Amino acid sequence: MPQDPAAIQQQIENTRAELAVTLDAIAEIVSPRRVAERTGEQIRGRVAELRQKMITSGFGGPPAITADSSVAGNGYGTPADRRELVAGLDTGPVVQRVVRWDRVAAVGSGVLVLFVSVRRRRRRRARVL
Repeated sequence: MPQDPAAIQQQIENTRAELAVTLDAIAEIVSPRRVAERTGEQIRGRVAELRQKMITSGFGGPPAITADSSVAGNGYGTPADRRELVAGLDTGPVVQRVVRWDRVAAVGSGVLVLFVSVRRRRRRRARVL
């Protein structure tokens, strides 16, 4: 069933406009500057969250033992103070470091390629001279 050429032209223009909007949205998403901004915002949010978590969990080290709580001047305090001190050492959050081996391998291979290319360049220059 043939359609009106004007209707087909209008449909093509509408499709082009929709495609342009879609391409602009994709370009905005994958733009390196925008990716860096989003990553920075995520990092700042995570740091603020961790700070808040540390503040609310009371992370600040073990409770202090005062001079008047020590027994016979040994500086360790009473047994109750020592128990409180030991219990206070476990109140902080545990930070677990994760090694991203894929990144280590990528950086290592990059350094190796750089090293080999510099070495080859020096050998070529030495042959020429």
